[in-house]
Amino acid sequence: MERKIAVSDPFKLCSVGTVRRLLLEHKIRPSKAMGQSFIVNRSALERIVGAAELKSEEGAFEIGTGFGALTVALAQKCQAVVSVEKDRTLFSAAQSLLSPFSNVFLVCDDALTADWEAMLKRHKQVEGWKFVSNLPYAISKPLIMRLIKERRLFKLAVVTVQREVAQRMVAKPNTEGYSILSIATQFYADAHILFNLPPTSFYPEPEVWSSVVKLQFLPKPRVDVSDEKWFFKVAEAVLMQRRKTVVNALHIRFSLPKGLLKELLQGCGIDPERRGETLTLQELAQLSENLRQI
Repeated sequence: MERKIAVSDPFKLCSVGTVRRLLLEHKIRPSKAMGQSFIVNRSALERIVGAAELKSEEGAFEIGTGFGALTVALAQKCQAVVSVEKDRTLFSAAQSLLSPFSNVFLVCDDALTADWEAMLKRHKQVEGWKFVSNLPYAISKPLIMRLIKERRLFKLAVVTVQREVAQRMVAKPNTEGYSILSIATQFYADAHILFNLPPTSFYPEPEVWSSVVKLQFLPKPRVDVSDEKWFFKVAEAVLMQRRKTVVNALHIRFSLPKGLLKELLQGCGIDPERRGETLTLQELAQLSENLRQI
């Protein structure tokens, strides 16, 4: 349950005026290619931090420090904040701005390839980590997939992403947004869209609305499979060929006879003429297990 809390903004980082001034001071031109926008909506900032339900002994892991508005808000609620920023100029600016906070640890690295576990292990006093980030839009989908892969490091995650990406994360079968991102998210977590944010919540304003999504990671995958990599290989086979029937998609991907595939699908209770986007997690799990036996 999302809860609103009071968040202090001591350096007024969460404002259009401050962001404009800092961009000029540091001669930074926000990169559309990198999806660089800075949160300027204090109410949204409060709701994001509140949704994380941070305890004083816990830590927060953030990707995309920017000028540090979210970083500072998190630092006032927990033991430590580890924040990763790829842009060297922004990293340098954040180092200067956030120097008064001894519990903020900034890292200049690429979050897609950096060793998250090694970063967190340095802080032995922290009792559990939570992932809280306004993700860079240009790489939000691969970052979410990386987060899911590293889910054992975190108690939960609160992420701000493009509204379209959020909708895909929670999409149900037989809907337009149902995709591998939907499968991966729901296979490993309970995902809920908490609220939406208009473009005016950020500067420069993105061209799309944003959504804040909360992920509560499951103790084990939602459905039982004997080989998770194989399960996703099968899921990709039927979902990447959205316009093809399940039997045709599997035939193309695995080069198996259509007659054999039709029998296998019927044995799973799946009509071979259905589209892949209509299959539930349970049906995909059964299909992957039966295919694995061939």
